Amino acid sequence: MNKPMIAYLSPLPPKRTGIARYSHHLIKALHNSTNDTTIDVYDDGVDQSNDWQDDYQARELATLLFEKRCREPYRHFVYHFGNSPDFHFTLLQLLREQPGIVVLHDTVLFYLTTGHGGGELWQALCAKQKACSLETLSDMHQCSPQHDIAQYPHPEHYPGIDEILSQATAVVVHSQLAKSRILDAGYTGLIHQVPLIDYHQPTLFEIDRVENKAIKKLYTQKCEDAVFIIGVFGFAGKTKRRQSIFQALAELPEAIKAQIKLLIIGVDIYQNDVVEMGLSHLVLSTGYTSDGDYDQSMALCDLIINLRYPSMGETSAVQVQAMSAKKATIVSDHAWFAELSDDSVHKIAVGEGEVEALKQGIMRMLEDDDYRLTVAQSAQNYVREHHSPQVVAGQWLEILR
Repeated sequence: MNKPMIAYLSPLPPKRTGIARYSHHLIKALHNSTNDTTIDVYDDGVDQSNDWQDDYQARELATLLFEKRCREPYRHFVYHFGNSPDFHFTLLQLLREQPGIVVLHDTVLFYLTTGHGGGELWQALCAKQKACSLETLSDMHQCSPQHDIAQYPHPEHYPGIDEILSQATAVVVHSQLAKSRILDAGYTGLIHQVPLIDYHQPTLFEIDRVENKAIKKLYTQKCEDAVFIIGVFGFAGKTKRRQSIFQALAELPEAIKAQIKLLIIGVDIYQNDVVEMGLSHLVLSTGYTSDGDYDQSMALCDLIINLRYPSMGETSAVQVQAMSAKKATIVSDHAWFAELSDDSVHKIAVGEGEVEALKQGIMRMLEDDDYRLTVAQSAQNYVREHHSPQVVAGQWLEILR
């Protein structure tokens, strides 16, 4: 009997998107969990990706897009969608030709459409409301800074998922919030809630595995001066509340500031703010690092701050990684983060009072080792129970079967 064949479609490493790394770990977990299903992996532009892979080989997505006969062997097509037009637009083109299971890593995909100009946005608006699309598009231009629609301040008003949902044979999300939003959008098909996968982050820092000289120097400071290291990881979008973090640091007592360093891993667009607020001596921003340095940087941190507001309906791979690495975290009490158990993270309210709550959280984590280590242990326990590769792969195989 022939094995059922699945086409798995997603950006893959070394592409700099969290979905790529997520897919890499999920693919390995699925391969380790089944021998009765064939899973073929597809990406857009796979030459570099193939160099990164060790136990699976990605194929070129364009063959499925332009050659219909290549799609015929597959029982299911699994599409992973996020907000980046660079990484997901070709998947959208294929979905228009071939319906399949849609994994929504965000429930607001406004930037996926605006990244390819007004035509794509027009199509998304027409799919949603059928009428008044031209008036809506004009209003959006007027409300956008420099009339650049990619900077429209309220993307949540136009999630841009209607066309994708119309082609979805089923939808997979990672949170109860996302499931509710898909239901609110009028989707009537099957919706599966599957947690993000645990990447088994290292918990102990190993300097011999580090390439970045600045991170090595920070480790020396930690050893010699007992510096308390706070980490911020990932893409620096406006919803990540970086300015609230900087403001909280600026308002800390001088005695506290003398004990801490803020390590920023990933692209940071706020260096001018750091300078203007007099925080240059507290902040180390490395930009993007290798995957090994990323993991070791997380292991080096004493505390990780991971704020999100407003939510695009996303979950956070950074958060799962931090909890897996047995780190205490401060998170926004909002959206998916609010669904995490209260003992596994330190939650702060959004809106007014956010900065003050963040200051208090930082000081408690710094001054109360028992509290911080208890949160860290609970975090790791939570991830092992709810996000283990075996649990996640098992849920996925049930869906595919």
